[in-house]
Amino acid sequence: MLTPRVLLVPHLPTLLVDEHRHHHTGMLRALAAVAESLRADAPAAAVVLSARWEAAGPFLASAARRHETLTDYHGFGVEVRYDCAGHPALARRMVETARLAGVRAATASRGVDSGVAVPMHFLAPRRDLRVVPVSIATAPVETHRAWGAALRHALDSWPDRVVFVVGGLLSSNWHAWNLTRDVPESREFDERALDALRRGAWGELAGGERRTVEKARPEAGFRHLEVLRGFLGADLPGTVHCYESGPGVGAALVEFALAAAAATREDDAQPR
Repeated sequence: MLTPRVLLVPHLPTLLVDEHRHHHTGMLRALAAVAESLRADAPAAAVVLSARWEAAGPFLASAARRHETLTDYHGFGVEVRYDCAGHPALARRMVETARLAGVRAATASRGVDSGVAVPMHFLAPRRDLRVVPVSIATAPVETHRAWGAALRHALDSWPDRVVFVVGGLLSSNWHAWNLTRDVPESREFDERALDALRRGAWGELAGGERRTVEKARPEAGFRHLEVLRGFLGADLPGTVHCYESGPGVGAALVEFALAAAAATREDDAQPR
């Protein structure tokens, strides 16, 4: 059983630096508000897709009973840690559902990287949810949509309440980030992507001039967003709660209402 909201949450470790320094940024305020709404939804578990976990073979779901933190960022002065309980049965159900749908998937035993740790640090700071990290893969975008649809089918039929979270960015020019070099094309790219998400124009996400896209370097080629698109089951508009840009990177907190997805599917099923 799914909670009524699906979330795209940034994974920048600088968010924890802002929190540690008591900087009351717009993103931290937006994350706090979404976390409060999520608590009201009372999920028992979270399935978190990390744009930073790319599987070389089949899509993976971590079936470990407990996840230790994988440190994949360094040099920020604040360590990103989110050791948490896993949910092996839920991981196995998602993989079985995907296989029945013809999607190559398998269970794994892996810790949580920043694509999981940072979003969950803000969404569930008490670490009271059981977490299942899931991956993207080196596969076509259509396959990622099928993976998302399979995850949705598995969670729709799960007896306990589950929230689906995507930990990922928009632009991700890490070379510019490391050099603290401004990339105007990144912000231009982000603005186009956010406009497409607001309108539900998912087919326009990869649009824009070639040079702009090359400079912006969309994270994971937006495969994490293709999983989200398949999960929603329709090209739904999202609510952008906050957007922040840094040198070469764009971070957005976006919410999608699943009730709207159900209504869209019902409308499509009605005879014309």
